[in-house]
This record gives sequence, C-alpha cells and structure tokens, in this order.
Amino acid sequence: MKVAPQRMPAAGTLDSDGLFAFGMAALRIFFGLVYFTNGLSKFVPAIAHTPFGFLIDSNGARGIIRADAHRNKVELYRNLIDQVVLPNWSVFGTLVGATEVMVGLLLIVGLLTPLAAIVGALLSLHIQFATLFSNEWLFEYSVEWVPLLALAAFGAGRWYGLDGKFGWSGWGIRARRE
Repeated sequence: MKVAPQRMPAAGTLDSDGLFAFGMAALRIFFGLVYFTNGLSKFVPAIAHTPFGFLIDSNGARGIIRADAHRNKVELYRNLIDQVVLPNWSVFGTLVGATEVMVGLLLIVGLLTPLAAIVGALLSLHIQFATLFSNEWLFEYSVEWVPLLALAAFGAGRWYGLDGKFGWSGWGIRARRE
C-alpha cells in the first residue's frame, strides 16, 4: 500500500494524488473541528453561543434527543431514552461530550482515524435513527455519517496526519513505503 507524502506539494504542483490527499486531510480536519467544538461546548456552555451561530451544548443535546425520541415510533427506543438516558443525563451527557472531544482531537491530528471516524459516524447514526418518522429532512444526518465512513474506509489519517507519520494505513497495518 502506497503512503502519500507528508509535506504539502509546492504551489502549482498538485497532481490528482496530491489533490486527493489534500481533500481527505481537509475533510478529516473539518469534521474533527466540528466534533471537538461541539464536544467542548458540552463542558463549557458559554462557547456554545457565538455571533456566527451556535454549537450544541449539553442542554441542547438533551432537548434534541428528548424531542426526537418522542417522535420516534419504536417504543423500545423511546422507553430507553425516557427511562435510562434522560434520567441519567449527567452521565450520558458527559459521555457524549467526552466522546465528541476525543473523536474531534483524533480526527484533527489524524491519529487512529478509522476508529475515530467510525465512532463519530455512530453518534450521527444514532441521531439519524432518532429522527426517523419525525418529518425532518431524510438526509440531514447522512451528510455527517457518510463522509465519516469514507474517511474511515480510506484511512484518511495517512495524509498529513499522525497515522501517516507512523506509517499506519489506518487499520492497524503498517503501510509499505515505496
């Protein structure tokens, strides 16, 4: 397996491989920033409300999951949220925030990228399931989990990330350097 170079090519020299590497790194870092900042806002709610828009703090996340679960037609799911998750939000909210921060940091630095991207995708898939039957835009959360699964599949930390510095393909396999 060929590992992309770790340095940014000189201006005007980006070939299709270089553009792909740059694109994968940019997408990985963008999703890392999204997860990191939303996770951080669970612990520092003051940063959740900016002049540019908002992040989802712990109270916001709790309200979203409550509203979405109550519209969901799967009774077992609604009961799980109402009887386990919401009454113990101090635990579950902390876990969600910590998971988002960790996923974000790992994606930003490109370390253990497939694992981080899959965990991030699972967080989004949960919300996708929660919004079923809610009359929301069908693809609202797909725009999060589909690219994250692509980042995982490609081992996007190989490009301008620590996975590449360590010679990892991203799946725990040392990549051959040619």
